[in-house]
Amino acid sequence: MNADDYMKERVDDQIKWLSRESSKNQNWFKKLRAVEIVLGCAIAFLVSHADLVPVQVLAGAMGVAVAAIGGLLSLYRFQEKWVEYRVTAQNLKREKFFYLTGTAPYDVTNKFQPLVTRVEAILAVENMQWAAATTAKHEPSGSAQDSGLVTTPSKET
Repeated sequence: MNADDYMKERVDDQIKWLSRESSKNQNWFKKLRAVEIVLGCAIAFLVSHADLVPVQVLAGAMGVAVAAIGGLLSLYRFQEKWVEYRVTAQNLKREKFFYLTGTAPYDVTNKFQPLVTRVEAILAVENMQWAAATTAKHEPSGSAQDSGLVTTPSKET
């Protein structure tokens, strides 16, 4: 594989995927958090008028919805994924620009090898973060190392 193919098929593809996933997670996080805030404020208002049974039931249902949203935000980690994906995409973009402009460490004759090494290191860190978060979610102890499981996320993860 040559540098142009690697840049297109690996670097640009990963930047595109990470940016798209970061945006999706950001949108989900902000929407759910906004609903959570609005419902929380509405509950405070409704409780001040809780002399009617329907208002009490509505306030209770809204409280359940706020708790469910908080659980979903925790379970799906939208904010954490948004930030992790954005950081990784930005790191890849920085490497790409350093490479294209011949800025150190790409100011050498064979700059393709350092590019591959550095890009793969960035992606390995993202993969390890994903594996640790995924494994911790499924293990009672919360320790990814306890299982000995080594996983690599696909783009769909």
